[in-house]
Amino acid sequence: MGKSPRFSGDQHVKSVYQALLLHIGKNSFDYFPSTVTKTVNFITSQFPNIISVTSKFETSNPDQAKDLTLYLNDNRKISINLFIIKKGGRIQPKNPGAKSFLKKYFLSEKLQLMFNQTFERYYQIFLEKLVEIKEGTHYFSDKRMLKKLVSEYFPKFTETINPYRDDFLYSLRETCFHLLKNTFNERNDGFFNAYNDFFMTEDFNVITSYGKGENDVYVEEFSPGTPQFGDIQIYKIGKSTVGIKYGKVALTLRFKFESSPTSSIKLAASYESFRDVTEIEDMNSKTIQKMMDLISVHQYIHSSNSSNAIGKCHEALTYYYFLKEYPNVFQVEADECVKLMDKYYTSVNPEALEKLYKSTSTVVTVIREKLSEKYIDFKIESVELVPDSYIIDPLNTGDIQLILTVNEEYVIESISLKALAKKSSKITTKNPGIGTILGPTYFNAGNMTHIVNEVKEKFQIGELTHMESLEVLANELGLHLKEATQEQLKNGIENLLGKAIMAVTYYEESISYCKEHSNIDSEIKVYVKKPSLIQNTLAWNDDLETLSLRVKFSRGQKHGWSTIKLTSEYQLH
Repeated sequence: MGKSPRFSGDQHVKSVYQALLLHIGKNSFDYFPSTVTKTVNFITSQFPNIISVTSKFETSNPDQAKDLTLYLNDNRKISINLFIIKKGGRIQPKNPGAKSFLKKYFLSEKLQLMFNQTFERYYQIFLEKLVEIKEGTHYFSDKRMLKKLVSEYFPKFTETINPYRDDFLYSLRETCFHLLKNTFNERNDGFFNAYNDFFMTEDFNVITSYGKGENDVYVEEFSPGTPQFGDIQIYKIGKSTVGIKYGKVALTLRFKFESSPTSSIKLAASYESFRDVTEIEDMNSKTIQKMMDLISVHQYIHSSNSSNAIGKCHEALTYYYFLKEYPNVFQVEADECVKLMDKYYTSVNPEALEKLYKSTSTVVTVIREKLSEKYIDFKIESVELVPDSYIIDPLNTGDIQLILTVNEEYVIESISLKALAKKSSKITTKNPGIGTILGPTYFNAGNMTHIVNEVKEKFQIGELTHMESLEVLANELGLHLKEATQEQLKNGIENLLGKAIMAVTYYEESISYCKEHSNIDSEIKVYVKKPSLIQNTLAWNDDLETLSLRVKFSRGQKHGWSTIKLTSEYQLH
């Protein structure tokens, strides 16, 4: 087993320290490896008047001390950080804790508090889901009990629970990026404190790179300079990393578990050289070619869920056309569209796939027109597909996310993508539970819990069939909506339509349109039990726009009683 980077780094510090002592005492240190001798020669060439040196291992807390401290004959004291890496590798600075880094490095207690509150909410969900794998439906909510159960069921990460880990870390990354975006737009000086701390600008930093041969060693100072605020950019990489670019160098912070599913969450900090425009264009060109190659070898396998596959292929193709239209846009995760296409396109028949491919070419144009109308002048910095399982804001669920710069500020635009055969088709917007539809998330106009429980009891004793249960619930919901105020109806409709821009491609007609739902300023009418006994319809703008709410069971009849959901369908007449 190879030595860990931590062990190698500590050994390097100890050896350089011993060799420096020999140098100061006018003794030979040539018997040390060249990684040590060349490092000492480099340090002494920069500071020829060293009279003494101390090591962090002489202190009571080595992890908090500088690797070496030099004392010079002009009374100066120099702090030294030593790094030893393979050629082509990256130096890794300190790994801060997720629940303290914003306060410690960005000097913001407010941001840290906001992050920690969201962290706790997502961590609770993560633990509950893991327990659910073993227990099924459960009512455990105490964090200590949940952690105890998770440590028993899953002492280490497995293929079964890795997707839950990925979702959790993605949520943390998104939360972190949102907070950094806001503080960047406020031109907060915390970015400079983080820069100085992570890049160790007050110290002398020595990187020793080694290759395969004994003398294949290169030593240099790591000194990234002093950036201006205009040099700073923030970005995302993969599913768990946020990046901050300071001029030519970048700091990346990757969220990770320290070890097991119940271990602490850390940030793996690293440095990288930010890709230039040529590298980004080359990456995008390769992704475009991979998509074309994939489509050229399409093999159809009949599937009962082709409509979902069409939607997913539409997302992948929209991403693909963004790369074609904007060749220097940054991909948060390379080849995302290729992976999504490969997963779903075999379930789409060749004729539909060809129509979808051609028609989706129109969607980027209408999205660009909508963004131009909204911002006038903007730049698309990055493009990313949003995982199905990720919902930071239930009212802002998009399929593709663009990071824009507008007037030197970052703006996040989530776009909800729809692929429909023809214009007459209805657009599904949300699938809320019946328990939440009248609550504050949507209409804020009452509660259906009591009636749902009554209907469930009657169903279980055979007084109501599946269909009759749905009809009773639809009628009760309709009556509640009929009694709601115009303001409540307006808020409910706007919440069901969502905040995200909606881009729709009609693949049979080879056209797309893009709509950002505007505030409703006309009377809203409620049609109870229309167009069917299990639906209610809300209409506004002289009935030119409608939203129907269809009541349904979440599972088939053979499963008996299951959760009651609603399908919300929008139509522009």
